[in-house]
Formats: sequence, C-alpha cells, structure tokens
Amino acid sequence: MERAILVVIPAYNEAARLPSLLADVQSYVRSSRPRDHGFNVQFTVVDDGSRRTEFEAAQALLEKLALGDVVRLIRKEPNRGKGAALRAGFEDALSRPFRYLGFMDADGSVSVSELHDALVYLAAREGRLAGVIGSRVRMLGRTVLRSPVRHCLGRVFATFITAYFGCAVYDSQCGMKVFDAGVLRRYLHIPTDERWVWDTQLLIAMLRGGEQIHEIPINWREAGDSKVSLVRDPLRMLIRLVRFKRRLAICPPLPAEPV
Repeated sequence: MERAILVVIPAYNEAARLPSLLADVQSYVRSSRPRDHGFNVQFTVVDDGSRRTEFEAAQALLEKLALGDVVRLIRKEPNRGKGAALRAGFEDALSRPFRYLGFMDADGSVSVSELHDALVYLAAREGRLAGVIGSRVRMLGRTVLRSPVRHCLGRVFATFITAYFGCAVYDSQCGMKVFDAGVLRRYLHIPTDERWVWDTQLLIAMLRGGEQIHEIPINWREAGDSKVSLVRDPLRMLIRLVRFKRRLAICPPLPAEPV
C-alpha cells in the first residue's frame, strides 16, 4: 500500500541555503529508499514573502534540479512568519489525500535521511501514533552540533513546557516533525502564533488532547545565520505560550471524521 506524504518547508529569504537542502531532496526522491517503504514523498516550499530576487532564485533552482514532479513552490505575501507558512502549507495539503504531513526547516540542519527514518518509524506504528518528532539528544551514535548558548536556552524552554503544560517533551523546538494527516486536521485550528512557536503550540494541543507522539533522536547540525534572535525572541515565545494555555481550555480539538 502506497502512502502519500507531504513535507512542508517554510522559507524566508533562503536562496543561499535552499540549494543544499533541495539537492538532498533530489538525491532522496531519486533513490529507492522511499519506494522500498511504499512512500510517495512530495514537498511544498512555502515562500513567506521573501524578496522577489530570493523567490525567483528558488524558482530557477527547482527548474535546474528538475524537481517539478515532487516539489511545489508557493508564495505567500506579505511575510508573516514561520507559523503562518506552516499553516498555509498544511491547509493546502489537507485538500489532497496525504496520509502523513510533516515539515522540516529550510536551513538544512536536519537531513532528509532523518526525515525518512521518522516516516519509517511512524508507518511501523500506524494507527497507534499520531506523530513523530525529532529530538536533539547528545548521545552515543548521534551527532548534535549546536552552540552551548542555544542548547541551554533550548533546555530551559523545554523544561518550562514540561512544567507549565504537563507535557513530558525533551525537544519541543526541533525543526522536524511528522504527523498523521487525519489527526493533524483536528488540531490545525488551535495554534495561534504565526512565528516561532506555532508548531510547539500544535504539539502541546495534540499532547493535551491525548494523542500519542514519540520523540526519536536525530543527527543535527546548527546551520548558522538563524533568524531567531537570542535577545528578543525567547521572552516573546514564553509570553505567547503563557497566553496559549488559556486557549487550550476553551478550544478543544474537532471531532474525528467518520471513516
């Protein structure tokens, strides 16, 4: 049985980093790995109001790599943030019969091989898991290259989420997550943030709704030139999550659609 899968890649002025990621995508989709597991993996790059030159560079790159059959490029204007781009990509995907929906960051910090392993893990537990998220755990057999400052801030952030929301998650911010499309549909209306914590809000809503989600350790390398400011953004993220807790109390997931 073939499983149709859509992976959203939010992108804002990423012309310098997309070539490496899309070359990785090209290598993966042209290999036998997805077919060996019955996967039909497609990608949507959601351009979040990038400069016109950056968007045109992405268009030219897709043409050069001949990826038109597996990668779509859609443009949203004006720039609203990573969360808005993810929501747009998922809403577009839900109009089509995809079994799993996921996302990965455009900076290439996570390889497509890691995404594939997450899909294999989820497919092996189909019907029992709602999703799989990557976890940047420094352990034997895994490589996690990350600055000490970002690592420490990430631990503080995840510890706050565990304590404040009662969700035992190690790495809520990892830029690689995949979900069962039918389950995701029920929760898509709940997250409110349009920037950095949209996917964290989605994850919290699903966990609070009783969905089973697993973390798997991944290889990860810090890409540099992050658009997340270590000065401004951490406090803003925490404030938006504090406000989000009230929404969880008044905005339950939608009922499951009849099979």
